[in-house]
Amino acid sequence: MRSTLGAPLLLLLLLAAGSDGTGAEMDRKPNFVLMMVDDLGIGDVGCYGNDTIRTPNIDRLASEGVKLTQHIAAAPLCTPSRAAFMTGRYALRSGMASAGRAQVLLFLGGSGGLPASEGTFAKRLQQQGYTTGLVGKWHLGVNCERRGDHCHHPNQHGFSYFYGLPFTLFNDCMPGEGSDVMADLQVTLRHMAIILGVGLFTLVCVRASGLLEVSLWLLVSLFLISILATAVWYVPFKLLPTWNCIIMRNQDVIEQPMTVETLPQRLLGEAQNFVRRNSDRPFLLFFSLAHVHSPLFETPAFAGKSRHGCYGDNLEEMDWIIGKLTETVDSLGLANNTLMYFTSDHGGHLEDANSRIGQSGGWNGIYKGGKAMGGWEGGIRVPGIFRWPGRLAAGTVVDEPTSLMDLYPTLKYLAKDTLPDRLLDGHNLMPLLEGSVKRSEHEFMFHYCGVYLNAVRWHPPGI
Repeated sequence: MRSTLGAPLLLLLLLAAGSDGTGAEMDRKPNFVLMMVDDLGIGDVGCYGNDTIRTPNIDRLASEGVKLTQHIAAAPLCTPSRAAFMTGRYALRSGMASAGRAQVLLFLGGSGGLPASEGTFAKRLQQQGYTTGLVGKWHLGVNCERRGDHCHHPNQHGFSYFYGLPFTLFNDCMPGEGSDVMADLQVTLRHMAIILGVGLFTLVCVRASGLLEVSLWLLVSLFLISILATAVWYVPFKLLPTWNCIIMRNQDVIEQPMTVETLPQRLLGEAQNFVRRNSDRPFLLFFSLAHVHSPLFETPAFAGKSRHGCYGDNLEEMDWIIGKLTETVDSLGLANNTLMYFTSDHGGHLEDANSRIGQSGGWNGIYKGGKAMGGWEGGIRVPGIFRWPGRLAAGTVVDEPTSLMDLYPTLKYLAKDTLPDRLLDGHNLMPLLEGSVKRSEHEFMFHYCGVYLNAVRWHPPGI
């Protein structure tokens, strides 16, 4: 009698345990892997029409998920576009748009940056129990009033872990590439210092020879002015690799200046390790690649392999990096519970080239304009690819206006964040991605360059 009752009881206990485990698995919040490339043109990618550059891994993401054909950056430059992406709001709202000549952060030692009061999707998900990480480029500021206050640092904006460039990758970071920070101002300051120096030397010679009576006070004044002019040119500009080109792990500087040659491999390794460390809990990884911003990498394994010189080599290396991170997610059995997203912060840099390697910027397909070119489509239309096996139908194409700002409300929705928020300019993309609606919620999309409105896209209801 005891054995007859024991078997059904044991079976019921096992079924109950199995049922609880399945429920827990189903209730687990999804992971997010957001991959953003720097200065990539929409025409650079195979699945968006390029048939001369090999991007099989990005193309695979599109074939296994959803491709957006009208995905729009909120600005044609790094800092304002990334601020809008992180906050779900136009950069104008957070003060991250400029009316001046420099519309991106140019000096890591400056006090500008994303305000501490501004919300980010990382901060919202952190409050929902997510482990959050940023690997790669930030470019939204570090300090406010003094060195080390880190008020704009990624750790203060919701990222539990940060490894990478708190600034960006500039030509100044690589020896022999020259400088691309206010180059004309540098030339003016250098010429001014040289002219003052030559003038001072001439007057000293004239006084020493007795040809003319030259006041000692004039010589002293010219000497001090020459020293000041040289300092104004040399300190901020010639020392840019020391000021700007650094690598941080959380709030510690671990390289100053950075070693550019090994940067791609290290960023990939950090991204893979973050996924592995957090595979048993909900996580958000923002993988913000240094590719394909100039200066271009010259990785031996990819050098000379493409049909488009160094720029093409960099694109194919970037695609390989995307493939390795995707492989890591899949090998850990996380694919069906992970939303992967691929995009660029804005369009390709059409005017970037040099005599040594030729083309250094991207191709924006049929669209006119590029990086820093206001409301022209080439500067703001970017790739937008989502993959989530089992949730998003493979091979779907959405031909509706969408924005980088849509990621913020989409992640909030998927993380079940229902807490009150500020006014957002983005919209939850899941109904579009899953096919439950056919129209984007964007009626108007405003295209800014700095604080100036350059164009407006109207998507009238019912049309």
